[in-house]
Amino acid sequence: MDNPMKVLVVEPMKAPYEREISGSLASMQEVVGGDISATYPFDDPIALIHNDLGKLEGLPPNRLLYDDNGVPYDMVCGTFILAGLGDENFVSLTPEQSQKYQRHFGRHMILVIPKEPAKTKKKEKNCHER
Repeated sequence: MDNPMKVLVVEPMKAPYEREISGSLASMQEVVGGDISATYPFDDPIALIHNDLGKLEGLPPNRLLYDDNGVPYDMVCGTFILAGLGDENFVSLTPEQSQKYQRHFGRHMILVIPKEPAKTKKKEKNCHER
């Protein structure tokens, strides 16, 4: 059963943004790029919905999750969405929740610098070297 809802989409290296989705399983899978899994890392009634195999599939690092002491304990890989929690379904975020988590995830990004393989140069011999 589709239940249109406003969610917050958080992509790697981008500011979070609001988006309306149909609320179907397929719509959530489309946003995260695969099978979904939900975690509940916040005190607010919010679900963090992510690609279940994001880490295993090597999706790009996105954001860190922090414990109550501000210590990172996990990393979300790939695009994820935040949705509110209803009695039995995911629901739209309230405007206050959307603003709060836009600020939160807008400040915390993981910077990824691609590593290029080291290039080897042939060492040219100087005429004085043997």
